[in-house]
Amino acid sequence: MPSKTKNKPILEFRATNIDPAKCPFVNPFVEFTLYPSSCLHLAGPSGAGKTTLANYIAGLLPSRSANAMLQSTLGINVTTCRWDSSIAEGARVGMLFQQTTLLDSLTVAGNVCVALEHCPSQHHSSSLSESEKQATIKRLLETVGLDYLRDGCKRPSELSGGMARRASLALQIAQDKHVIVLDEPFAGLDLITAVGVAKELERLRKEKGTALLLISHEPQVVDVVMGKATKDEALSQESKHATTTCSSASSVVEEMNPLVRTVTLTRRGSDYDADVKRSKNIQHPSTYGKDAIERFTLKVWDYFLYSLPLILLTFLAAGLAISMLSADILRRVDVTDTVLSIVSKEVKPIIQIFTGEEEVNPMYTMMINMKVRSMLDETIPPAKATLYALGMAKLFVLEIGPLITALLLSGRIGGSYSGEVATMQSTSQNKLLLTLGISPMVWTLVPSLAASWIASPLLTMAGTALAVEIGAHIGPLYGIGNMADYRTEVWKSITTPLRLRGVNSWYEHEGGTFTKSIFSFLDVRCTFSDSYVDSMVEISTHPICFHLIKSIVFMSIIMSVAEISARRDPDLTPRGVPKVITTSVVMGSLLVIFSDWAFSQLLLQRQ
Repeated sequence: MPSKTKNKPILEFRATNIDPAKCPFVNPFVEFTLYPSSCLHLAGPSGAGKTTLANYIAGLLPSRSANAMLQSTLGINVTTCRWDSSIAEGARVGMLFQQTTLLDSLTVAGNVCVALEHCPSQHHSSSLSESEKQATIKRLLETVGLDYLRDGCKRPSELSGGMARRASLALQIAQDKHVIVLDEPFAGLDLITAVGVAKELERLRKEKGTALLLISHEPQVVDVVMGKATKDEALSQESKHATTTCSSASSVVEEMNPLVRTVTLTRRGSDYDADVKRSKNIQHPSTYGKDAIERFTLKVWDYFLYSLPLILLTFLAAGLAISMLSADILRRVDVTDTVLSIVSKEVKPIIQIFTGEEEVNPMYTMMINMKVRSMLDETIPPAKATLYALGMAKLFVLEIGPLITALLLSGRIGGSYSGEVATMQSTSQNKLLLTLGISPMVWTLVPSLAASWIASPLLTMAGTALAVEIGAHIGPLYGIGNMADYRTEVWKSITTPLRLRGVNSWYEHEGGTFTKSIFSFLDVRCTFSDSYVDSMVEISTHPICFHLIKSIVFMSIIMSVAEISARRDPDLTPRGVPKVITTSVVMGSLLVIFSDWAFSQLLLQRQ
């Protein structure tokens, strides 16, 4: 680390309150200076803006618009944030977050190694040999009280709260920053562990000259960091931390030691009370999403609207490709010469029999060929147009329409849902629901599954309609039929009437009255069979029913796989969430493909 001159400030900071109605603190301004080895305790109640100021100093707010954002949203104007010009920007500040943050894909030693290799003030670290790196990692871990062999090989999920804080601190030491911002570093730790972390911070401050900006509600532990209390004193009593509230003239409290100071922010009063006094209409916080119907509504919009562009673009591409390929094949198919050769071969002997001549008059052959060619010109183009329309309708409605949609939604909806549930699983939200007496499955699966049952058929129909309509415009370009006849044939193919006795009874009447009893109207047996199995096949394989049933079944498979994948591991960690999503998408897609084969077998049973 570069030498840190004791009397030369590292950072000079000043923020003013420009809008008392928005600013979280009532102090007219907050001002402090950080020196090498100094410790500034930023005190005050929760919600007073301490973390906001710390994030600004740490550079975690958008660099170009940070001050403008603070002015417009919180009424805070940062007038001064002046760093020592001799310190490179990357070596200025590090941060120990309020929630312990480590890369859970790496071990503790791996985390420290990454921090060491990317240390801005030690360009030679990348050229260190492996043994030198391991020695440095060992020294850094031991500096914060962790064992190199026993703790260095652990994953973040295997660490206790105190060990995780110590590991995070080791990362900041490895980075060799001049200032470390510590946002509630002792939160959630027992007093013994917290004091142990505080002693490491004190040693870091005194031995390495690192300046600390400390946010904490643990005054007795803060005293240890500042060197005002020993470890035994902090453990033996719940000392009351005496700090002076900032006056209107200044928000900085200078203490006996100029290197350890406390700045106290006073939180602005309740907006509710202020609005009541001004007889202002109170806008209560939103609780939307607490009811199942509200979560269902949000999911429907999410699943449908965000998936619609993906579905339409995919079906547009598929419709163009398949219609152009089909039309081009039909256009190239020419059976005229084949038919004429067959006619000539078969008709010539017949003419010889009738005429008694060994050689057929060429005039006869020419006339026959002209007639056959005329017949072919009249029948083949309409036949091609009908075949083209039926092929497009059957292909997209019965087969690839639902399949394409399901494979896309396996990633879009299945992946999204499994990621949501897995995140809740890894952050103990599902355990929280159980303690509240709420079934986690009912909370997430029921509204999501219902929403997917609505979104998937709508998306499938929208995509299929677009692909089939594309065929109406592509066919005529290749000389295959016209748009009006194409649409008529498509409509007839997908709205073919059910061959059920009850359906026929509704249309059999004399003089405007039905000739069958009401019971005949409910007869679901097929007109060609008395078997109810055939009736089920007839209904389920009707183009429209088949289209919708496949969509709903595919979506049920996708959501079931996502649900099982996400809840399979009760002790899931954030590191395992991507694997859950991948498993859900891959297994869901494979099962959809297998079930599509099963539906194809069902379609073959249709008589």
